[in-house]
Amino acid sequence: MPALGNLFFRIALLLLACAQGCHAFGDALQFLFVSSPTTGHIGYRKLPSDGSPATPGEAMRTVISSGLVFPQGIAVDEYRRRMFVADPNLTGLVMYPLTTNGDTMIAGSQQTIAKGVQARAVAVDGLGNVVFTDEPNNRILRVTDAMIQSGNTTAEVLYDGKHLASVKLPGGIAADNYYVYWLNKASGLQVGTLLRGLQDPSAVRKLAAKAANATAKSAGAAAASAATPGLAVIAMNAPKCYGVCIAGGNIFYTDEASNLYGIKRAATSRHTVFTISSKLQAPRGCVYDGSGTVYVADKTQNAVFQFASNMQQLEPNQPLTKAAVMQGAFGLAIYTVV
Repeated sequence: MPALGNLFFRIALLLLACAQGCHAFGDALQFLFVSSPTTGHIGYRKLPSDGSPATPGEAMRTVISSGLVFPQGIAVDEYRRRMFVADPNLTGLVMYPLTTNGDTMIAGSQQTIAKGVQARAVAVDGLGNVVFTDEPNNRILRVTDAMIQSGNTTAEVLYDGKHLASVKLPGGIAADNYYVYWLNKASGLQVGTLLRGLQDPSAVRKLAAKAANATAKSAGAAAASAATPGLAVIAMNAPKCYGVCIAGGNIFYTDEASNLYGIKRAATSRHTVFTISSKLQAPRGCVYDGSGTVYVADKTQNAVFQFASNMQQLEPNQPLTKAAVMQGAFGLAIYTVV
């Protein structure tokens, strides 16, 4: 029995440490959340429990209708049943506990988990670490699960544009248990469109110190990033981008105009970026459902679109179908009830 108990304990740890995109076994209750800066609301719809794409026609329901001003990025910690909302008008990152009553979502009281920031994008990993952007100050920040539980609202600084030129008005953000990925909304063709950096603060501090030396500065921003161990420019194909999501071995991201891009997760700037679709009008957030579908918000079309992301090789010009209708659709998150 002790050996069996140890086995169960190890399985539990593996599930807890699962990178974003991993879900429970078998059929499960699953929801798609959508933020609307236009209305200040967070809406949701139920998704098929067998992991298939969203069926058209289901009306969006509202889970948060007050307390927010301009919600943009959203993220859900499925294991701890928390929703995080990046609303720059609140000057703080906020969290809501989530519960369900049948297929109805219920958000609890708003709690500020990071103060003095203008968060616009947020992501959470399998360990409960919450990473987010402070765009006006060119910073990538983090709040750990331990900090949330203790009430510590002073976020850790992972990457700071004062010391690292590769942080230029950071836009969309994603994370796994080891790395943080972000998009730049300025100078993407010069310093990098999509970047990947270590999530360990102690390692990050060492990297920042190296990037600040005169040699790196004189070599230029892109060279400084390339010379910094643990920091990688994954793509340099667009000057301004918004939403990013990890989907298995691929990463998908959107630009400000009409394009949805895809690249291999382990790629560098030398690898090919594929234009998955150029049919969008103002694409913003994206999210992976863990089963083979990626959802993309389009704020101009007031809609969320979906496509099959489980392709063996990335291919351009993928067909998109409408999954939901939401005024000013912006941020997206998936919640699988576990």
